[in-house]
Amino acid sequence: MVRTAVMIALAASALAATPAHANPLMYVYKGAGCDGKDRLPRYQGVMGRKLDGVSDFLSAESWAQLHSGAQWAMTCWQNQPVRLALGVPLVVKGGTLSSAAAGEYDAEFRKIGELLVAKGRANTVIRLGWEFNGNWYAWSAEKDPVSFVGAFRHVVGVLRAVPGQHFRIVWNPSLGTGANPPESLWPGDDVVDLVGIDIYNQSWRPQDSDPATRWQGYLTANYGLNWVARFALTHHKPIVVPEWGTGTRPDGHGYGDDPLFIHNMAAWMRAHRVAYESYWDFTASDYDSTMSAGKFPLALAAYKAEFAQ
Repeated sequence: MVRTAVMIALAASALAATPAHANPLMYVYKGAGCDGKDRLPRYQGVMGRKLDGVSDFLSAESWAQLHSGAQWAMTCWQNQPVRLALGVPLVVKGGTLSSAAAGEYDAEFRKIGELLVAKGRANTVIRLGWEFNGNWYAWSAEKDPVSFVGAFRHVVGVLRAVPGQHFRIVWNPSLGTGANPPESLWPGDDVVDLVGIDIYNQSWRPQDSDPATRWQGYLTANYGLNWVARFALTHHKPIVVPEWGTGTRPDGHGYGDDPLFIHNMAAWMRAHRVAYESYWDFTASDYDSTMSAGKFPLALAAYKAEFAQ
């Protein structure tokens, strides 16, 4: 228990101050709760080093499912010597951002915060309402951007009022403009600790079949990587990359085994002092970037060369 607490404290201090030109802390998503935990030993064996953190998500199906899933997952991660980055829905299905902003779900968020503290996860990195600039989650800001900002600010206040918490709050759009320009959805410097960006090696532009051209697109697109770097600097916030990967999509728009993408991302992260990166080493229905299983050997070799030192 003492050794675990010390390791988590060291990870927390490292997250707070990443040296220039240093690699970010290494996180991974391997699945929810005990499924992800049970896969960590093999993943760490492939990488040849211990992880600094793991990613997980809470359900947005209903408040009941969110809380039951949270109880299970936090019991699984309790006493594990890694920091936790947790995706927390801003609303669940059927809910509204205006109701969240008005405080109608305060008891639900307070319960989440109290559970994290009780399970020894008071320093959780919370990705509140992640990828909000898209239209695929219940908390999409597309139809009500004003309430999104109000809901984000209000829920952060509820979470920070939980006794014993030391949460770090991530404001986490997905790469590109999406339904709303992300900068129009900034909730304020006082409620955000880290600026996140999710990026997957995928494109629908014909010219992006060339890896170098594709990378330039990621950099220079509206609200792409160059914008993220400028935005975070303007607001004096560290950058994190909570989801990223190279892999395949059922529709053929993923670019698979692309070591250049890995090398370019690593260089970009070092140049911008990214605090942590969390690779999506998981097979989802819409994207498979499970490089540790041997599907993408060139990408795996590039990742190990860049991050697993």
